[in-house]
Amino acid sequence: MFSAPVLTQVLVNGLSLSAIYVLIALGFTLLFGIMKVVNFAHGGFAMLGGYALHYYFGEFHLPYVIAIVLAGVTVATLGLVLEWLVFRRFYQKMFQSMIGLLGLDIVIVYTSVLVWDVYERSIPSVMDSMVQIGTVSIPADKLMVIGIAIGVLLAFWAFISLSRYGLAMRAAAEDLDIAEAQGVNTRRVYQLAFFLAVFMTAIAGAIYAQTYALSPFMGERPLMVAFVVVILGGMGSIPGAALGGVIFGFGESFLSTFYGSATSTFVSFGIVIALLVLRPWGLLGKPER
Repeated sequence: MFSAPVLTQVLVNGLSLSAIYVLIALGFTLLFGIMKVVNFAHGGFAMLGGYALHYYFGEFHLPYVIAIVLAGVTVATLGLVLEWLVFRRFYQKMFQSMIGLLGLDIVIVYTSVLVWDVYERSIPSVMDSMVQIGTVSIPADKLMVIGIAIGVLLAFWAFISLSRYGLAMRAAAEDLDIAEAQGVNTRRVYQLAFFLAVFMTAIAGAIYAQTYALSPFMGERPLMVAFVVVILGGMGSIPGAALGGVIFGFGESFLSTFYGSATSTFVSFGIVIALLVLRPWGLLGKPER
């Protein structure tokens, strides 16, 4: 049962799921950590990323790396319009944002139904070849997707850790009033954080849609995953979102392979419920003072 080929497949699937889940959760927790916005429109942005990749790669036949980056940029740019029209009204208003952005998600989903109809589409694979690792054959496109997701995560980490704007974001997340007193332009920081959050979400949604299926309703699963992963790691904690995504991704890969998807879902949500009871601020979050 626990043979080397099966365990290697579990590892690859776990890496793939973890990369997608971390990207999704980082976009969610970035908005909450800086603006205190609970973005229930998160799944809608992930779904739009899937449609953008469908056109850039599936219809226009652009090179895959260019297509997926363009998909992220396109949805993030559209997101800035919605930031100006809707999101900025809910900054630092956590409970109001839940209701308002849930309504926005419904608008995005059903506008997509009017534009693209309800039927599912498939996004072509990047490549059909297989990579041989020992006795295990792994689809080359899955390894490429893992590489792209990890590359985006490393670029985000470098930006947050090493750049001036990354420092400004961390300062605003820690204490908004002190950051403003130190001369941080919070309006620009908010816009940049929003762009990055939607960019990562759209790329994660594009990869997810290519892995499974694309439809106007596909964002429900990424939204649920983002919420669970962020609660697991700690609301507003970027390292927590990364840790939660890895735990959730590898846990789902292992449990669904050996015990079935029902057991995987039961155990995953059971752990989250137990964590909320015993440590409601998450693994790396901070208890509210």
